[in-house]
Amino acid sequence: MSQPILERHLKKGTVQPVYLCYGEEEFLIRRALARLAGWLAQRDELAAKLFLDAAETPLADALNTARSPQLWGGRQFVVLWGVERYKAKDLTPLANYLDAPSTWTCLVLVGVGLKAKEVQASDLWRRLLDQEAALAFPRLREGEVLKWLEQEAKQQGKTLGPGAARVLVETVGPNLADLAQELEKLILSTGAELLITAATAQKMVSHSRVHTIFELVESLGQSGPERGLKVLYRLMELGEPASVIVVMLARQIRLLLRTREALAQRLDAAALAKDLGVPSFVAEKLQRQAAQFSSDQLQQQLLRLQEVDQQIKTGMAAPHLLLEKVVMELCRRSALRTGPAGH
Repeated sequence: MSQPILERHLKKGTVQPVYLCYGEEEFLIRRALARLAGWLAQRDELAAKLFLDAAETPLADALNTARSPQLWGGRQFVVLWGVERYKAKDLTPLANYLDAPSTWTCLVLVGVGLKAKEVQASDLWRRLLDQEAALAFPRLREGEVLKWLEQEAKQQGKTLGPGAARVLVETVGPNLADLAQELEKLILSTGAELLITAATAQKMVSHSRVHTIFELVESLGQSGPERGLKVLYRLMELGEPASVIVVMLARQIRLLLRTREALAQRLDAAALAKDLGVPSFVAEKLQRQAAQFSSDQLQQQLLRLQEVDQQIKTGMAAPHLLLEKVVMELCRRSALRTGPAGH
């Protein structure tokens, strides 16, 4: 992760005229952008912040924007998202710009979809690497997420006790934005207490939406709809729209289908985690859940959810009634299975 490089530039006042921020941890990229914009606002008269999208803006146009001074003077901060969309030929104008970058603009090119090997393979991106201006924000591994949480708490005057960070990750999931939000709630709720214990963390975050969607899928494997409906109502209380709940359920069931395939190949949890791109604790949960269903059942559930999604979008009935109905149907279908889930 390249945040220390950026912090060193800010401390020394050696901010580069052009940066490339790349990698899958979009939350950390956004935080780096905010940090850089804040530093520019304190250090210079920041006249404008402009955010562009590569899907709508040719690179040549974005560079012209960077070259154009503000009418009343002052520095500008220009962020171009989605540079991984550009093909090699589209990047040609960047070479000339790097030769003579604008002195009144800090230009940040963001490529969430860019891989390290792609940056290394590109002459232009490697040029920024050599200048310490290509900042990598790869997805954090499970152990790194735990350490990141502990550091986040420490910066806000709190200490996560033994096991507290793991409780957060296992309950909320590995998404840093979700974790930061839950940690903030924890910090506010604990008041003057400096230590956040694992028990406190478990109590406070057990109703997060990520944890609850796991519970909802788990309930589909039980013989009755009571638990499933209870979990569904909790999700609604958390403010999740019906359409989002359907999408979350469908995504989870797709993961279970892939897990069933992995079980047939006898992949262990570590290999499954790598194959699905999820932390090991998520892979272990998926293995447990997948064992409750056959592949046929999961396919049927997915098709039914697609129907409900269309019904919600076309307003065929009240969304909460459609969700209640589909949860009861899916629980009933799961209860009708006979023999082990081996298809």
